[in-house]
Amino acid sequence: MAGPSSSSFQRNYDVFLSFRGEDTRKNFTAFLYEKLCEKGINIFIDDEKLERGEVISPALVTAIENSNFSIVILSENYASSKWCLEELVKILECKKTRGQTVLPIFYNIDPSDVRKQQGSFDAALRKHEENLKENIERVQTWRAALTEVANLSGWDSRNEQEPMLIKEIVTNIFNRLLSIAPCDAQVNLVGIEFSINDVELLFSSDVRMVGIYGMGGIGKTTLAKAIYYRLFNQFEAYTFLEDNGDLNDLREKFLSGLLKVESHLINDPELTCIKARLQSKKVLVVIDNVNNLETLEVLVGNQNWFGPESKIIITTRHKHILVTHGVKEVYEVQKLKDNDAVVLFSRYAFKRDQPLEDYVELSKRVLVYAEGLPLALRVLGSFLFGRSISDWESALAKLHRIPDKKIQNVLQVSFDGLEEEEKDIFLDIACFFAGEDKDHVIKILDTCGFSSRIAITVLTDNSLITVSDNKLRMHNLLQQMGWEIVRRTSTNEPGKRSRLWLHEDVYHVFTENTGTKQVEGTFLDLSKLEEIEFNTESFRRMNKLRLLKIFKSRRMDCRVQLTLGSGFPLNKLRYLYWDEFPLKIWPPDFHPKYLLELHVQFSRLEQLWKGNKSFEKLELIELSHSKYLLATPDFSGVPNLKRLILDGCTRLCKVHPSLGFLKNLIFLNLKGCINLTTFPISVELESLEVLILSGCSKFNKFPEILGPMKHLLNLYLDGTAINELPSSIENASGLVSLVLEDCKNFKQLPPSICWLKSLETLTLSSCLKFEHFPEITENMENLKKLVLNGTAINRLPSSLEYLIGLVSLNLRNRKNLVSLPSTLCNLKSIEILDVSGCSRLEQLPEDLGKLECLTELYADRTSISRAPVSIVLLRNLKVLSIAGCKG
Repeated sequence: MAGPSSSSFQRNYDVFLSFRGEDTRKNFTAFLYEKLCEKGINIFIDDEKLERGEVISPALVTAIENSNFSIVILSENYASSKWCLEELVKILECKKTRGQTVLPIFYNIDPSDVRKQQGSFDAALRKHEENLKENIERVQTWRAALTEVANLSGWDSRNEQEPMLIKEIVTNIFNRLLSIAPCDAQVNLVGIEFSINDVELLFSSDVRMVGIYGMGGIGKTTLAKAIYYRLFNQFEAYTFLEDNGDLNDLREKFLSGLLKVESHLINDPELTCIKARLQSKKVLVVIDNVNNLETLEVLVGNQNWFGPESKIIITTRHKHILVTHGVKEVYEVQKLKDNDAVVLFSRYAFKRDQPLEDYVELSKRVLVYAEGLPLALRVLGSFLFGRSISDWESALAKLHRIPDKKIQNVLQVSFDGLEEEEKDIFLDIACFFAGEDKDHVIKILDTCGFSSRIAITVLTDNSLITVSDNKLRMHNLLQQMGWEIVRRTSTNEPGKRSRLWLHEDVYHVFTENTGTKQVEGTFLDLSKLEEIEFNTESFRRMNKLRLLKIFKSRRMDCRVQLTLGSGFPLNKLRYLYWDEFPLKIWPPDFHPKYLLELHVQFSRLEQLWKGNKSFEKLELIELSHSKYLLATPDFSGVPNLKRLILDGCTRLCKVHPSLGFLKNLIFLNLKGCINLTTFPISVELESLEVLILSGCSKFNKFPEILGPMKHLLNLYLDGTAINELPSSIENASGLVSLVLEDCKNFKQLPPSICWLKSLETLTLSSCLKFEHFPEITENMENLKKLVLNGTAINRLPSSLEYLIGLVSLNLRNRKNLVSLPSTLCNLKSIEILDVSGCSRLEQLPEDLGKLECLTELYADRTSISRAPVSIVLLRNLKVLSIAGCKG
């Protein structure tokens, strides 16, 4: 039968030392004890002052029973002590009954003398037999014990030098202890093995320094400890230090850990001698939770301070510290995967690897809240352990209002170390901009007077935010930490806080008129309310308001009644976003000169400001789907406007002439403005990239382009009433896409169209009056897609061959088309040719086989009776469709 596991019993000691004091207490045993202690091994050693008796004391019996290992130092006079022999019997008993490991050391004696009781052992036992004639059986027990222990694997001191022997014994014990009694760093390790392997891979033969970084509570220390305890026994010296901010204390621990010396005994301010000693040692150093570059400069200033194959591991929340110190190999600790998070949480909450059946759904809510953060999983799991379902429900409800203090305190360390401006930007992101585009947020915050780009870099380096797909991301618990920091500034009155984002708080402030000058930003999600009624007076005392967003995350009805009081005193606004803005007129005293963006889509506005007002900073105006808007304002005072979005303004009939001369305008969208009739007769929009007039069914004249508009890439005129383009279209020399689809009145393209050398797509489908494609007088090597389906063209010019880069030609449903020019076959790049529905087309060009790149040919419902012989040369042809041909 297998013996009991050594983990079946609680152990108070790692090692019990059994030895003959007069032989080894002041030499070998003393040195062994010292080295074991240096390793942090918990040892029981008999006090020489203990009163000796015929039997060992209860204290010693307990010590032996509660030890993982017993080391028996068998020396010349060991057997002369009945005390030592009784210890040995008890030790071997615990080996049988408690699974204890017994390791003999034969100190300056021959193991066979012990096994066979020869020499001094024979003499000692004979003497005991003389003294114990009435209890001779006890001596026989001792003899059996000596024979048994001598047969165990151990060490013979005669085979090697004493210092090397002690080192070997200590290492052996230490490694055995690690395998049977893991340290704290190895308890409840979940989902960490891949991270350990990833970090170990960073250590190549010439890489000695690796940085581990991540947000607070993410498991940096756990990972570093796990690596440390896995590797330390491969090194001559090792130390694990936590940066406590006291450099003198750290230096003391560093030197004592690696060289076993006390720093105050060293008269060497530059550590020259110390460095020389370290350069010859293979060491493992972990410096945990580094918050200051100076710590690294003092302790591990250069990786060449240490011997070959040394490893330095640094953990920190601040990536920039690693970069500044020249640490090239860094590893970011990620949050736990979902399955691992379940296991870790369950071990603390249920003392098993999965939730109890009745707690599965509640556990899911905790896991969503913790978002894979090990600290939160441990803290919340421990707190909820053994509690009822109703207690769990109550605790979760509270967590969403007020975060756990233990978690909050750990996370807030990073926030507290920020500069004031960085704190403001962190809180803005936490309350308003998590998930938003980084560059967009930087623009908004820069207008608030911040240097936000460098601040966002600092926040990223400090693991407070991340940037993914150029979006600002933030862990749920870091975001809640930011919310809690704001909430704590005024726990009872939201109107005295710097930022408002909870709909119930904003409702209270607006309806009760409790806003104060402390409020800098307010975001209100109307889809979470059924109605709200307030007066613009609610804003009067919020004279420092920078950011205002009233929006709908979902299209749900919310009745908003806003009364215009004595004014709209928000002239410090940088960003205004108001879905369904309820006022019909622009408040006359509202003149925010620092405003960067104005979003009032689905508004009831009939007109923006009257007259010429100056908005020097304004870059974006969005009034889309403002169905009551009749005309745009004078834009002369908005010289930096870059984006104007007016799509879906179905009553808009007039665009102010000043629009045509906005030199910084990049994007103009008037899609679906079905009543637009008045537009600037000429434009000089030198920065414009996109112009959308799609669906402006009453717009009938495209303006003259007075100067170069080389940045215009996309021009959408589909569904308009225009009948031609001006020859000045050539000034849009950078045009890539021109869409004229479904322009029922469009008749002709100007000859200057061939000057558009960048044009790639030209779409004229369903232009029913378009009869003649212009002559192409120059190569247009970039035009790749020409769409002419549904037009009135009856022939194509032979100059079509100048479209040397054409890939796709769509002539579908050209009822009047009777032939294709033979020059079409000179278009070596064409891949798709569609003449389906051209019912009068009777033949394809004879040289069709020259179209060596052709992969798709559609000729359905034509009058073609035969294919040209050369069609067999089309080796890349994959699709040939000729269904319904009349011929």
